[in-house]
Amino acid sequence: MTARIREFNLFLRDHVNLNQSRIDTLHSRVSALDTALEESVILEDKLDGSLIPQGSFAHRTIIKPLYGNDFDADVLIPMSEQDEWEPKRYTVELKKALDAVPRYAEKTELGKRCVTIQFANDFHIDVVPFIERADGNTYITHRTRNEFIRQDPTALTDWLNEQNSTTNGHLVRTIRLVKWLRDRSSIDCPSVVLAALLAGQVEGSTSLDGYGNVATTFTALLEDLRDYLELHSAPPWVDDRIGQNLADRLTQTGFNNLKSQLKRWARLARKALDADASESIDKWRKLLGDSFGASNVNSAQVLSASVASATPTYEHQMVPGEMTITEQFGFPEQRSVTDAFRIVARMSPTKKGHGRYRPLSANGNLVPIGRSLRFEIDGCTVQEPYDVYWKVRNAGPEAARRKAFRGEIIKRGKQIEETSNFPGAHWVQAWIVKDEVAVATATHDVIIMSR
Repeated sequence: MTARIREFNLFLRDHVNLNQSRIDTLHSRVSALDTALEESVILEDKLDGSLIPQGSFAHRTIIKPLYGNDFDADVLIPMSEQDEWEPKRYTVELKKALDAVPRYAEKTELGKRCVTIQFANDFHIDVVPFIERADGNTYITHRTRNEFIRQDPTALTDWLNEQNSTTNGHLVRTIRLVKWLRDRSSIDCPSVVLAALLAGQVEGSTSLDGYGNVATTFTALLEDLRDYLELHSAPPWVDDRIGQNLADRLTQTGFNNLKSQLKRWARLARKALDADASESIDKWRKLLGDSFGASNVNSAQVLSASVASATPTYEHQMVPGEMTITEQFGFPEQRSVTDAFRIVARMSPTKKGHGRYRPLSANGNLVPIGRSLRFEIDGCTVQEPYDVYWKVRNAGPEAARRKAFRGEIIKRGKQIEETSNFPGAHWVQAWIVKDEVAVATATHDVIIMSR
């Protein structure tokens, strides 16, 4: 078995992932939009928190557009329920608030469920009013039908993030790869349906090595999804995590084409993964094209690029001077699937205090600058007593400029607090140490957006 970790890293970076300049543009425009709405006189007492990324933006599965196709992002704007407002008024008032901002004037379009801001260079942002009503449920609105629609995209984002953690972060990379294949196969399958189908194949009981790298995760999920869909002659139910069917968006023709391509993709991936090292690149190229394995970049350059990148890379790379928990404290790592926990992270509300602390996982782990962050150990199956050790690790060009990568491992309690000071794809890692042995670890990404 040949995982081709380096080749997958470069292929994702150079051919699949959205390029860094577009990510920077997206983050800065969303941050600016968030600030503009927070300062809006029209909406000043009607907001219930910061913008919430949704869809591929929240799931971190946006890929390079094919042949210069339009590039877009969706965000939710939490709003308090207004007793005197009809459903359609939320979208209308949102457009008024945006039109009052000079940089957005004459760029907005009123849609059925959102207000679209059209920027230059084939880029737009859809802003969707998001309301928690008196019944405790969340809704978006349909302007032309003048009705509330029960939805909670944050529940789907939260679940996808948990599934991604189970795969050591490789689910997101797998989804990007499969979307890349889809775009070159003319399959009519919406991204959210494809992402949920792949995430649904993740098994929490899989061994620690089962999702050890992109190649094994990619192959396993292709095979599992192929086998699952073979049991169905029509699109199966795809839960949106609040009991509604995402597969309503998938046509029978799209479903049939997806099933057919999955057979081919899974077969080629398995042959490539099982091939000898001398043959594996050629076999991966039969699935991913001649660009796979063609990059000629040495390992030092790959490390430098990953440390400076503002988006999560294929692996969390270590910087000079950074140590493992074994190197720093002498604790051996002896992990098993039965000893586990997760890190729950929450972000403070708007700078004016509107709203409440929200889970980062429901936000796609995307955070504006200037927010308080809380990280807490949750669901730990290790029997007490034990100690908790934490590492806060910064990354990206700003961390490099400030020489502020951090990375020291410190014994702390079950909860720590940090602040989102500067942009970058940072992360927090924790270890459970019992009897001087590190028996469990978990990591949480924190992607701080540029202004």
